Amino acid sequence: MQFSKDELKQKFQLPLPGLSSHLKMAPKHRVQDLINKNDDARNAQKSAVLILFFQEYNELKMIVIRRSSYVGVHSGQIAFPGGRFEVEDIDVQTTALREIEEEIGISRDEIEIIGRLSDIYVPPSNFLISVFAGYLNEKPIYKMQEREVDEVIEIPVTEFFKPDVIKQKDFYVNSIKAASDAPYFDVNNAEIWGASAMVISELLDILEK
Repeated sequence: MQFSKDELKQKFQLPLPGLSSHLKMAPKHRVQDLINKNDDARNAQKSAVLILFFQEYNELKMIVIRRSSYVGVHSGQIAFPGGRFEVEDIDVQTTALREIEEEIGISRDEIEIIGRLSDIYVPPSNFLISVFAGYLNEKPIYKMQEREVDEVIEIPVTEFFKPDVIKQKDFYVNSIKAASDAPYFDVNNAEIWGASAMVISELLDILEK
C-alpha cells in the first residue's frame, strides 16, 4: 500500500473517523470515559504533534521517537515529535513544527503540512493534542535533543497493515498507579500504545478509505 504526497492530501480531506478509530486502540481503563465522553479537556494544556512522512526507495515511511528516560508520565514511551503550546507560537500548527525542529532537528521550512487528524485528550499530562500530518521531500538527517529523545524510529507504513501487528498486554499507567490492559502496535522493535496508538489507528482508517 503506497501513497504519493497528493494521494495523502486527498485522504486527509475526507471526514475524520475520530472516536471510532481511537476506541480500537484505547487502553481498557480509558474505554468507558471515551464512550461516555467523560474527558474534561476544558482546562487542558494545548499541545501538538506531527506525523511526518517521507519516501525512501519508493516506500512511504513515518517517524516516531522514543522518549528519553526521565521523571514524568511519558518517560521512555514511543511517541510522535511534539509538545506543549508556547506563548510565542502563532497557533498549534506552529507548535508542531517548532517541536519537531527542536527535538530531532528537521527544519520547519522543509516540511509541508498536508493534513490534520482528530484532536486527542491525554489525561495523565492534561494535554489536548492537535495532530498534524506533514511531508518531507527527502530522507531526513536528524539532530536529536538527547534530553528528550532517546531514539528516532522510521517505520514503513505498510508495517501497520501486516497480520498480527496488533497485540495486547498490561502497561503500567502513572495516572492510575496500576497496570491497564491495552492493545499495541508491535513494529520495528517498538511497542506503540496509548494515545500514539489511538492516533495511528485513525491514520490507518483514513488511509484505507
